[in-house]
Amino acid sequence: MDELTLFRSTRDDSREPSAASLASGRTALMARVQGTIAASANLGTAAIGPADRANSTRDVRPRHRIRRGLTWSAIGLAAAMTAVLVAGNLSLSAQSAHASEVLRGAAAQTTGLDNLVPGPGQYLRSSMHANWMGCGSADGSPEGITCAMNEQFIDVYMPADPDDEWVMVRDWGNMQGVTTDASVETIRVRDARFYGPGSQWAQAVADEVPTEGAAAYAWSDAQYNGGSASRAEDNFQRIAALLQTGLVPAAQRAALLDALALIPGVTATDGVANLDGVEGVAIGRAEPLRAGERQEIIIDPGTGLVIGDRTVNGLAVFGFGPHEVVEHTAIETTVVDSAP
Repeated sequence: MDELTLFRSTRDDSREPSAASLASGRTALMARVQGTIAASANLGTAAIGPADRANSTRDVRPRHRIRRGLTWSAIGLAAAMTAVLVAGNLSLSAQSAHASEVLRGAAAQTTGLDNLVPGPGQYLRSSMHANWMGCGSADGSPEGITCAMNEQFIDVYMPADPDDEWVMVRDWGNMQGVTTDASVETIRVRDARFYGPGSQWAQAVADEVPTEGAAAYAWSDAQYNGGSASRAEDNFQRIAALLQTGLVPAAQRAALLDALALIPGVTATDGVANLDGVEGVAIGRAEPLRAGERQEIIIDPGTGLVIGDRTVNGLAVFGFGPHEVVEHTAIETTVVDSAP
């Protein structure tokens, strides 16, 4: 005899319950149901009075079942949130690892390249084609401020001897606050400080930039004075500004690329085009304190040269939507025989 047949044979179908037994069972069942409903309605009552203690066992059980359900729901929610955070951190870690690989590969390529070096009488020219968001007010009042994209062209000519005269030719486009007559200007200086002592062009060719990645990062980090939204943003902007000049010598450029890999939150995105449509790898980071605004430099991984940069909105602002590019450039460095 199999187990199922044996189990069925234990039933005794010959004994039928009496009417009195059925009525008694029905009464007990209804009382239990009503007690359960009452306990659910009173869920959250802080105390049980003396008159209720006789029914406390009946009231507590449903309450425990509901609390257990809520507990498991909370555990499920916490587990889901943890999974999202872990997945996000793993994704960011993977992207950061990719960025480090790209940057160190570009740094190695840069080290093996010959510098673009101008000969006697020649210049190293860095040409930037930019499309930046410009804001201004026609009447000078804060209420009249409007913002729009503004196309500019900036050419910087570095002489073979950096102590000689440098030249900048800048077309300001339709920049707010710049008149049509002054929209194109030529600046000549001997120290590369076109806009004051903090000029990134002067720093780009200075010997003070270390030639090793960790040392270059420490050099940048030591200059932090509380500016920017965060220390990481400040370091990224400082290093990016130097690389964007297109004039950093190969040894320092390799070190600065390596230093970028040490900044928290830096990630890489392949196949990003500069303003002129030339594709490279975008190295950037999103700043949480600026609602996720992302700043990027675009590099040619084969040479380590910066070929552009861009800034992408985190939120809608000044009439621009979220994830919209509000700054975009193309950068090219060449040797030329003369300057304007």
